[in-house]
Amino acid sequence: MTMGAPLRALVLVRDVFLTLVALPFLVPLRLLPWNAAGRLGSLYGLAAWAVLGTSRRAGLVNLRRAFGPSMSRAEAGHAVRAVFASLGRSLAEGIRFSALPGRADGSWRALYDAEDPGLEARILADPRPKVFVTGHLGSWEVAMQMLDLALEGRGAAVARRVDNPFLDALLRRVRRGDGALIEKRGAVGPALAALRSGTSVAVLLDENGGRSGPFPLFFGRPASTRKTAALLSARTGAPIVVGAAVRRGERFLFRLAFFEAPGNGVPTPSDVLETTERIVRVWEAWVREDPLQWRWIHWRWKTRPGGSEETYTRRDVTAAFEAEGPAITEASA
Repeated sequence: MTMGAPLRALVLVRDVFLTLVALPFLVPLRLLPWNAAGRLGSLYGLAAWAVLGTSRRAGLVNLRRAFGPSMSRAEAGHAVRAVFASLGRSLAEGIRFSALPGRADGSWRALYDAEDPGLEARILADPRPKVFVTGHLGSWEVAMQMLDLALEGRGAAVARRVDNPFLDALLRRVRRGDGALIEKRGAVGPALAALRSGTSVAVLLDENGGRSGPFPLFFGRPASTRKTAALLSARTGAPIVVGAAVRRGERFLFRLAFFEAPGNGVPTPSDVLETTERIVRVWEAWVREDPLQWRWIHWRWKTRPGGSEETYTRRDVTAAFEAEGPAITEASA
């Protein structure tokens, strides 16, 4: 169903208005010193924590379901607040990184330490296109930009465009990525073409994959996971590189894991599941080491095997912590 002219006009006005509202918040992040931009981003995240009750509840339920009784109600509440601050800081770091003067001469590399310098060197020296896999851990905005710079523009990222075209253009401009963007919907075909032409492709791993995704265990619970990385690797022979930039003080630790493609170009469901499980095992280990830097507020376990869905209501929060006594209040949820 197409929109009529009056409705299109209203949508246009709304999009322009929201973009103008966003500008005063985004522009300072490009101009402030690095540490100040990060702190301001954390404040933005805490402001979001104060108003996004549904996301707070999702974080509380996810943390309890992942860690069980070892995480108390109070600890989960503090963790969710810290997660929001981390998410705001990640946005700020990505925007500030895009304006660093050292992008052209490689001095941006001084911002991070490689967990395994030898592995990093081997990956960069390998001429084959690769499937890079990351997620919302640490400063993923910075990680994606570092990858883009390391590949010298010979990469493409699978991502969903922001619905607001003006805000989408603004964010793409401030991120200043040189690689191509592959629209998330229907991405497999263009991504296969990119890999076969010698271009590496980056995909996000840690989102709910819906009813069609395989269900590897993540924190001991079946989690529908997007199978894009496994399919791309199996069909093209491109190796998989899992990566994340986690914070260590004011610096980043760049973590990498590498493994070769499975199968013989014709992936079976078991190939897809096995590869996805390997990726998820790596990701879970990293999240366990830095739990406050991962996006717990996403409805990660929403889809259950068989097609039913978990919920994240106030009642679910109460049920998750009912063994501790009184129901959790909305102020802490």
